[in-house]
Amino acid sequence: MSDINQDPGKKINFFITSSNFPSISVTGNSCALMCKHCKGKLLESLVPATTCDELEKKALMLHEQGAKGILLTGGCDERGHVPVNNLIPAIKAIKEKAELLIIAHTGFISPEDAEALKGSGLDGIGFDVLGDMETAKEVYGLEVSEKEYIGSLRAIEDSGIMIFPHVCVGLHFGELRGEFRALELIRTIKPVTIIITGLMPVPGTQMAHIKPKPGDFEKVIKRAIEIFPDTPIVLGCAHSSGKDRAEIERIALRGGVSGVAAPTMATVEFAKENGYEINYYGTCCGLIPDGRTRIDKL
Repeated sequence: MSDINQDPGKKINFFITSSNFPSISVTGNSCALMCKHCKGKLLESLVPATTCDELEKKALMLHEQGAKGILLTGGCDERGHVPVNNLIPAIKAIKEKAELLIIAHTGFISPEDAEALKGSGLDGIGFDVLGDMETAKEVYGLEVSEKEYIGSLRAIEDSGIMIFPHVCVGLHFGELRGEFRALELIRTIKPVTIIITGLMPVPGTQMAHIKPKPGDFEKVIKRAIEIFPDTPIVLGCAHSSGKDRAEIERIALRGGVSGVAAPTMATVEFAKENGYEINYYGTCCGLIPDGRTRIDKL
């Protein structure tokens, strides 16, 4: 593995979600797309909340248990939309009753829906950007264009909601295909953070035995830092598994990312041994770290 020519600054933020920032599926286990890399299986481990009443009750309960925020996500409809807007009344009620950060994965989104979510008090949106439309077709089963990705990015930015786009390394059956182009599409806006994720091998799917190459993370991180020198680049919580996971995290640290989500203990020890100043945050890695979300340790 070659070193990326980027000074890591010897500072790193580690983001620990779990009970600090749990994920809630607004569709339960349901997903119309059933993408080849997931088949809805990633939804099974999330907290289900498909109605406003259910979401409000569960969010407030999680807050009482110490959660600093929640991520609203879920399955997509056949157009690639996650129906977060159906739960706007609950988002408003939660924000009125608790100091709870709320972010969402919306999938493709219209300006009108983005404006409505801004009015609800939603704090941020994570949006997956693909740079290869054949990958969208073959993996997601979606016929979409770059124009639709740019349209959603701009709709979120224009609404005033914080946006942290995601770029997934190796989504095309483990191969690089469009990741650099995805970064170029993101240049049409000014993101708060850019999250680099990677294909996760999920049992029971067509990609259960496929992993992205650790060296491909090096390439994508390097390009992201070159294009966005003033924007935090973070390794997201989805980034392969097994021994590859720790290797990818070390590549990210050496490459100069500002943060790593859900790091392995081996990576935490690696950072300590190499003199990094470490800060821990109990929040989604897309949000800018601050005192409200800081935690003492893992």
